[in-house]
Amino acid sequence: MEEMRNILVCRRHNHVGDMLCSLPLYAAIKARWPQSRVTLLANPTRYPVPLRALNPFLDDVMYYTKGSVRAVVGSNLDLRRRKFDAAFVPSTVALSRTSHLSAFLSGAGLRVGVRSMDGVENPSRRFLNCVTDVFWLRDHVHQMQRNADIARAAGLEFEEENFSRLRIPVDTDAQQEAARWLQRFTGDGPVIGVHPGAGKAENVWPTAAFFQVLQRLHESDGAQILITAGAVDREEVSHLTALCTANAIPFHVLQDAPIPLLSAVLRRLPLYLCNDTGTMHVAAFSGCPTVSLFGPTHAWEWAPRGAQHRCLISEDGEIGSIDAGEVEAACRELLNVKGE
Repeated sequence: MEEMRNILVCRRHNHVGDMLCSLPLYAAIKARWPQSRVTLLANPTRYPVPLRALNPFLDDVMYYTKGSVRAVVGSNLDLRRRKFDAAFVPSTVALSRTSHLSAFLSGAGLRVGVRSMDGVENPSRRFLNCVTDVFWLRDHVHQMQRNADIARAAGLEFEEENFSRLRIPVDTDAQQEAARWLQRFTGDGPVIGVHPGAGKAENVWPTAAFFQVLQRLHESDGAQILITAGAVDREEVSHLTALCTANAIPFHVLQDAPIPLLSAVLRRLPLYLCNDTGTMHVAAFSGCPTVSLFGPTHAWEWAPRGAQHRCLISEDGEIGSIDAGEVEAACRELLNVKGE
């Protein structure tokens, strides 16, 4: 295949987990064309997502234009002026007619995506000229592998054994700040990370259950607790900190940390206990062992991959039915592995 210098990725879903799980596609592009410039065309998100801080292979970000016909036409002309050689449409979360149309209007000579999904034809396949048929639902295919499948459709390779090597970039300043931040913990026991909230209420394990596990780990191992928190986690964090304070369990809260700092802190921890939420992916892509909890969402699609991760799945789709004793056992297993 000829050299591609300017590459467009049209992907509307780019929240933290979506972006990190899409890294195999970007890694495959850069492995094949290391001198290429990769631009993401993305939807604006409800809250700021530092896309370039998450993705070390990304050179530029553009955003879909909504509004008047004039504005939309102008944005598509801008795409055309950039003279893209190739456009990828990784429809791993949902099919987007806008993404396919943008890939076509960009003028890219190579336009890659899916022809059909689980036997259902992609209605926008006519905008592509390099296509593949996928059976992601039937075969319970993880999001990372789905993105690798899109790369493979264009003859690019990024093997599954390399998934665990993908990392969020962290510079020296973030590493030093993380080291200073962790000096707040003065005890001898391990510092365990925990994220009690999530962006969706149905993904939140009861805070009292989180505390039950953490209390047992503190009593047996002297565990100290690092609570990560974002703006949507106030209720759960307030409840958990009150329980820790009342029971004299040492803790600190890392609130609204920039992604590089959060990653630098998490990569120093032996364990991160969390719901299915964005920081679960940040921990996994920082090299931190995770115990993640899944209720209505599919663990086979989103759970961190690798021997250093454990996920517990509700049998009835209600996250509250996950047993605290099983969560504790999974945490102890990873802590013991880390200590060997």
